[in-house]
Amino acid sequence: MDGNGVGLTAAVFAVVGAGVGLVAAATTGWAEAALATAATGETARFAPVFVAQSYLAVTAAALAFAPLIAGVLGVLVGSRAYDAQGAAATCGLGGGLGALGYGFVVVVLVVASQGEAATQAHGIADAFGSILTTAVVAAVVGAVAGVLGSVTG
Repeated sequence: MDGNGVGLTAAVFAVVGAGVGLVAAATTGWAEAALATAATGETARFAPVFVAQSYLAVTAAALAFAPLIAGVLGVLVGSRAYDAQGAAATCGLGGGLGALGYGFVVVVLVVASQGEAATQAHGIADAFGSILTTAVVAAVVGAVAGVLGSVTG
């Protein structure tokens, strides 16, 4: 296992997570303003539900990108590995830890951006299971992609 490869993978995940989280926060803030701020009548009554769904959808979409990132980084980092086992360990651990950090960064930024109309939106603890699942899947994808990268690199 290559510690530098694990660190590089986790660092790239953190940087991408911060970017995705900032965009997600801006997007959900825009959705909240569009759905709730100027809402009247029946729309005002259901606005908190619409806003909560927006936050959930943006968070789920952001988490769905973690295995893709793990795959790309797995091939890149794995192509520099000496053997398939080392590539699997490096890219699997890096992908799992990186996706865990990525998920927390995204969720914290989204939750921190929630306004007054987001009373029914999810919190950090609500997303914990999804973040863990994302990290496990990203670890597996990263390991397999690392092996493929080591074979082709």
